[in-house]
Amino acid sequence: MSAIFGLIHFDGRPIEIEALRPALDVLAHRGPDGQGRWHEGSVLLAHWMLHTTPESLHEQQPLVAPEGDLVLVADARIDNRDELLAALGLRSTVERPVTDAALILAAYRRWGSDCPDRLIGDFALAIWDRRHRRLFAARDGMGVRPFYYFHDGRRFAFATLLPAVRLLPDVPQDIDEEMILRFLTLKLETENVRTFYRVIRRLPGGHALQVDARELHCWRYWRVDLEQEVHFRSETEYVEAFRACFEEAVRCRLRSAFPVGTQLSGGLDSSSVTGMAAHLLKDQVVHAGTAVFEDVPETQRLQVDERQYADAVVRRFPNLCHHLFHADRISPLIHLDKVVELYGQPFFSANYHIPVGVAQTLQSQGVRVILSGLDGDSVLTYGWARLADLFYQKQWEQFAQEVEAFAKVEGLSPQRVAQKFGGAVLEKWARSFRWKAFQKGGRYLAQRFGIPFDRLVLQTGIKPWIPVAWRRKRARPRSQERFVRFSEAYHLSPLLEDWLARQPSEQASGWHPRRDHWEQLAGGIWQWVLEFANARVGWLQVEERFPFFDRRVVTLSVQLPLAYKLRHGWARYLLRMALEGMLPPEVQWRSSKANIGYGFTTGLLRFEKARIASLIASASQLRPFVEPKRLRQAWEHMQQHKADTDPSVDMALYLCLILHQWLTTVSEVPVSAQAE
Repeated sequence: MSAIFGLIHFDGRPIEIEALRPALDVLAHRGPDGQGRWHEGSVLLAHWMLHTTPESLHEQQPLVAPEGDLVLVADARIDNRDELLAALGLRSTVERPVTDAALILAAYRRWGSDCPDRLIGDFALAIWDRRHRRLFAARDGMGVRPFYYFHDGRRFAFATLLPAVRLLPDVPQDIDEEMILRFLTLKLETENVRTFYRVIRRLPGGHALQVDARELHCWRYWRVDLEQEVHFRSETEYVEAFRACFEEAVRCRLRSAFPVGTQLSGGLDSSSVTGMAAHLLKDQVVHAGTAVFEDVPETQRLQVDERQYADAVVRRFPNLCHHLFHADRISPLIHLDKVVELYGQPFFSANYHIPVGVAQTLQSQGVRVILSGLDGDSVLTYGWARLADLFYQKQWEQFAQEVEAFAKVEGLSPQRVAQKFGGAVLEKWARSFRWKAFQKGGRYLAQRFGIPFDRLVLQTGIKPWIPVAWRRKRARPRSQERFVRFSEAYHLSPLLEDWLARQPSEQASGWHPRRDHWEQLAGGIWQWVLEFANARVGWLQVEERFPFFDRRVVTLSVQLPLAYKLRHGWARYLLRMALEGMLPPEVQWRSSKANIGYGFTTGLLRFEKARIASLIASASQLRPFVEPKRLRQAWEHMQQHKADTDPSVDMALYLCLILHQWLTTVSEVPVSAQAE
């Protein structure tokens, strides 16, 4: 997890390094193993090195091509090295390895702007063409490595961290206020380019750009082929294919010159990554970090503490060295000042203190590379679209069988499951005026599962047509004004209510489960999550790696038939079967997840009363986005209900705390970085 930076003055003005000091200093912590610069008049490229892979020990950046015409900076780990070495006719040895940076530069020499599609791994790269005075940049398919940039026609700047761009001289500091509205209403899923600053942008995952004195051109170079569906002859072949793909994704991320660690929560995703890592490195120690909640009352501990499952995984592999992090003994807002300063924007990732605490624990063991199970359940999906699809295709008996199996696994009533997923399809039919299908499906649910037909008509046939704004107002009569229902965040202020009322409602757009799966992964949410993950632990000089966001795992997961995304009632069925004999059965066939929200609430109440009191006292600074009165009511509600409070109240307060901290940081911009 190194860092890159670049500044090009296309108008030919020379670059004065000293004027860039505030921006460059932001990235200094990313270079414990060296810093390099390439400066030629109006162009500056810089790199801060964190050694992680064996090849990186021999790497120096910026890297100038032997011909002298190209200069590269990259924050990268390239996984398909053998394939690229063969294609490019290069030979790598232990004594004289071909570094990842050299591979990228050779790939660009051979394939030009098509080279990113040939690269498998995590990367953000930029290549300056001295002869043609243009810059080429690209970001890995899923956007694991960040790339922020600013372009005003005269100059182009980029960096791994947003503040390094923001603190450049004469970069306008105007805040994009609509992004604050989206943040407070958790409506960021469509935003993968914008930041909270009007002029600073992000290069989305799977995209490349080229910029010169005339124009900036950005394009998507990779996406999953949604017309393709993988087919094998048997369930066994599906399991074997998934296992091979997942094993390779983990194997690639174990390439390290230092001890390797994993985040082991005890859930299926982290246990799968940890188990596979321990299996592949059977002759090496793998450090596994687990968050525990020993101070939580015993009655609630089973809901939040997954140690029993983590312990079961550790017992299975003798080479796992287990390290415990007591997450309930520190504030959920630990290191908030530093995290906000380095990330440079508000973030919505609650419980960030857990991966930060685990990273600190593992770092003390010399670990520089940490594998994480983030966010396997989204990449593989829970498979719920399978239930809706069976209903949509009118495969009634298969629908009933899968509903009953799913209900048994999850401990739910078949009626509730059938109404949830069948009802979603009924609503879609109602919105597209398919009343004949609506009636047939509704009558089936009534007959097969005993769901009253008139209830289905009211909830899925009539309610969707009632204007959203009217329903919201009806949901909060003025007589109940004193009780703030933060389950819908627009209650923070009238401004949020009005903005939400103007947002277009979801339109019926056909039935495309595979497209929906891909768009959820490639949309804004995971870009925000991955970018924040990069910033939250980068200051610890460790690198998180995410096997589930391997582009090959993503492609296979999206292209799987729905029947293998939910099977026999089990979500993530192929993952469970692929790790047969590797994971303990109680983990492999676990259907529950911990509710770490309990620890989050108690942590705020235990450690952050003073910070919240300060927020309440200065709440007028959040106007017009947040009404102080409503914020006070939320705080009173949390204190009265303590751990049993509505978790959305906690989240509303949390978002306000993060926003307030960021606005405080924004007000501290050095004079040299303020716009003229």
